[in-house]
Amino acid sequence: MVFFCPECWAELPGEAESCPACGHALSGDGEAYVQKLIAGLRNPEPTRAGLAVYILSEMLHEPRAVMPLIELLDSASDAFVLRSAARALGRFADVRAVPALARRALDRTSALVVRAAAVDALAHIGGDQG
Repeated sequence: MVFFCPECWAELPGEAESCPACGHALSGDGEAYVQKLIAGLRNPEPTRAGLAVYILSEMLHEPRAVMPLIELLDSASDAFVLRSAARALGRFADVRAVPALARRALDRTSALVVRAAAVDALAHIGGDQG
């Protein structure tokens, strides 16, 4: 598994006690790491926010990220971040995401890649067809 510094997002060697790039102390429990990743969803740099989405949803499959991802889907403006959030919510397959995903899928002002990701996520979640 690859780890990233929650401060500067540099890739870390597995046994590091501090980040070699920024010096941030890495000691602490996993709870603090998850909370920093969730805070990273709001990073103004889209690639950093996207990395936080990826780690939370793909690597950790952290269910505490679902509500912050829904909020991100409702508030972000960057297409990369929105697409990443929609895909992540599809991976979680949590029905709480359906209203936010439906709003994005139907929002004609959203980029096509965002709308397509929202539709794919909704299809992955499934639900009552009748």
